[in-house]
Amino acid sequence: MSEIRYPTPAEIAACLTQPAQVVETAAGPVEYAVRGQGLPLLSVHGGPGGCDQGLWLGEFFRVNGFKTIAPSRPGYLGTPIATGRTPEEQADALAALLDTLKIEKCAAIGASAGGPSTYLLAARHPHRVSCLLEVDSVCLDYKPDVSPLEEKLFMSKAGLWLMSFFMDHFPESTVKSFLKAESTLDRHEMAIRAKEILQDESKFAFLKFLIATMSERYQERQEGVHNDLEQFAAITQLDLAPITCPTLIFHGTMDKDVPPRHGEYAKATIAGADFYWIDGGSHTGFWTAPEAQAAQAHALNWLRSKIQA
Repeated sequence: MSEIRYPTPAEIAACLTQPAQVVETAAGPVEYAVRGQGLPLLSVHGGPGGCDQGLWLGEFFRVNGFKTIAPSRPGYLGTPIATGRTPEEQADALAALLDTLKIEKCAAIGASAGGPSTYLLAARHPHRVSCLLEVDSVCLDYKPDVSPLEEKLFMSKAGLWLMSFFMDHFPESTVKSFLKAESTLDRHEMAIRAKEILQDESKFAFLKFLIATMSERYQERQEGVHNDLEQFAAITQLDLAPITCPTLIFHGTMDKDVPPRHGEYAKATIAGADFYWIDGGSHTGFWTAPEAQAAQAHALNWLRSKIQA
């Protein structure tokens, strides 16, 4: 089995400045960025986000031999909202991007708010997706469970700027605030997890990068955020039964942002889907939980096995 490598903080940071381009597709303009060489992996960001966040989502796979193709979903950065408001339209836009890039079939990964479009890409365009990875992804009705203060911090330009500032100057309290908003960990568990993250340069670099993709250029992400909230609140449950490609679903047991019922529904609905509980994992547990590296290694080995098959 090939050796597994994990991204360095410098490699994670480089995703924020990777050049992107906008191409015309049958669905409309789509911005995307690319990193790496090898088999293509379509990497679809959450919210707030953009192609920069999608590159980071795929960075672990890039350093292990894949080429990350990261689009900005409609309303984020360089992709106009008119390219697709609904999850179905966004799935079709992803297929149109693959057409434009002349990629007949590839693996896909979606996380959080990137879940609806990637799930539906596999459901509506089954011949385009060789295998599907989902990380704490939305597939049921979604409304953020946050306090008024958390809403101001995580859903406004000023609040996100403050989060970025405090991450630089008061990292421990900022990490605790982040964990409080996106996990059901109790205060004791939260304090332990925060110290673990601060002592691990890769995990801390990940959180700094995530907050950067939420706060920097927020005006260019805001329309996508508002559209996501409107669209996801209207979901009852996505029709995932048509998905036939190999599918692996990760979900944190302590995810407050996208509760575990989302992952459970996907597992129960997609025939033959594999499931991996991240024990004690918050919404970002795939990257920050104690077993994060084990979960990532499992994802990579699974992906390699399905592509080789």
